Amino acid sequence: MRRKALKYLPPALGVLVLAGAALGLRGALKKLSLGDILAALEATPREHVFHAVVMLGFSCCIMCAYDLPGVMFARRVAKFPRLGLRRVGLASFCAYTLSHVLGAPALSAAAIRVRLYAQWGVPTAGITRIVALSGSNFTLGFAAMLGVFLLLQPGVLPVFGNIAPDLLRLAGLALIGIPAAYIAAARARESVRLLGREIALPGARLAMAQILLSCADIATASTILYAVLPATPGLSFPLLLSLYLAAYASGAYSGLPGGVGVFDSLLLLGLSAYLSTAEALGAILLFRVMYFLAPACLGGLCYAAHELWAQTQAPGETK
Repeated sequence: MRRKALKYLPPALGVLVLAGAALGLRGALKKLSLGDILAALEATPREHVFHAVVMLGFSCCIMCAYDLPGVMFARRVAKFPRLGLRRVGLASFCAYTLSHVLGAPALSAAAIRVRLYAQWGVPTAGITRIVALSGSNFTLGFAAMLGVFLLLQPGVLPVFGNIAPDLLRLAGLALIGIPAAYIAAARARESVRLLGREIALPGARLAMAQILLSCADIATASTILYAVLPATPGLSFPLLLSLYLAAYASGAYSGLPGGVGVFDSLLLLGLSAYLSTAEALGAILLFRVMYFLAPACLGGLCYAAHELWAQTQAPGETK
């Protein structure tokens, strides 16, 4: 009975993830009005829409590469069949995009990665490393970028109100210290002991790759938002990037699907000094459709197609 239960556990996990993604997409789409989307699109110059679509293409490429450092790290501890860029890209893209609509991004992305990499013959020790590195990418990149902003331009973030610039600079140094300490530790040793557990480190090169991937992802996403915003005096790209960092991080760590409500409210608050509420809401709506929902729909289709294909293969063929 136990063996039979274990046999059906992986496909059950796949169906569960697929059902969650479908419900998440349905819930997100119910909150959107087609008329509002078309109105926001009509109000945005075609040239701006084109630039946003081009940057979305770059962003999707980064999403597909998100797991590469983790896969390279996993190969140091476990032997498994060659995955190839297609499989790594599929797992990375599906985990990244579907976690936006499933909610609790760390858990939902991990579930998708466990399902796919286990299916391809990656042992548990390897999957653990992939999940750990891919799950920490955003935090490292966020700390690095926000830390630089607070250190060099403490007054650029209006969401911090009247906090003294010197305090913001100290906060920036502390944030920069997180990825810096991570790289230094990864360069000096193979593992660290934290809370009674031995945690393996990837080495300085992979640690740096994690941070650069995350920074590129954040910068590209904010470029999409900047492209769909109307040209406004005083609203520079560095300012928008800082607002996006604060809003996206708050939404991501809230655990809500796509940070809905939290992300929009903070971004709207930051943009209120430069744009009317209607203009800001239209741009945020268009950004949500382009960056969150369109990739999530594509990720859902890719995951569903893979699951259907996997169920038609003989045992072992999916590996």
